[in-house]
Amino acid sequence: MIAATSGNLPPNTFVDSNNQLTGYDIEVARIVEKAIGIPIHFEKLDFKGIMPGLQTGRFDIVFSNVNITEERKQIFDYSIPYSRAAVIVLIPSNVQGISSFKDLKGRNVGGISGAADGEIPAREISEKFGAFKSFKGYPGYAEMFTDLRTGRLDAIICPDLAAADFLNKNPGAGKILAEPYSVRFVGAPMQKGSTQLKAAVDAAIRKARQEGTLDQLAKKYFGLDQFSKELIDRVP
Repeated sequence: MIAATSGNLPPNTFVDSNNQLTGYDIEVARIVEKAIGIPIHFEKLDFKGIMPGLQTGRFDIVFSNVNITEERKQIFDYSIPYSRAAVIVLIPSNVQGISSFKDLKGRNVGGISGAADGEIPAREISEKFGAFKSFKGYPGYAEMFTDLRTGRLDAIICPDLAAADFLNKNPGAGKILAEPYSVRFVGAPMQKGSTQLKAAVDAAIRKARQEGTLDQLAKKYFGLDQFSKELIDRVP
């Protein structure tokens, strides 16, 4: 089975110091792999190419912190949620005058290209609350967070878990604004009509929740307790 992932969205999917693909989403995929008894081969690529690739049949499934949206549900089958993503604003510590996602008019903003927790909500915010001075899309977090630290960006639109991971590694480099723009569930998208695969993936995720494995992974990668209590047992 071929699975797509970006490999550059820590702590969900990234390459470690031993050049091994790992992260919360990757370990969930390994749980699924063991449960269904079919080896998973990962293909790494920029996020903006993942969903089009799935739609054309290049992949069977995706494990890359993919938000479940109404638009995507029309095109893909989704597993039940195995994670969730709050879309937040992260600003550098020295930036003044931004206390909400409503305060980004005239600012330089960044986000992951094509992502439902990056570029897509950023465009919505710009339309609703005033045009940004500029928007830059990124393939992954490394370059984006570097631009934030070096002053090229006034704000980033990203998942709270990724922002927290960045601040944990770079204390004092920025702050997360209190009010999230949105909160969405994360699931594994598959090609439409993947009835048997979806049933098997759902069963593996459900078992991992019941046995506490998802909570263990969330503690390991996110530093959060009782994470699975925030999830639901159906596709929203």
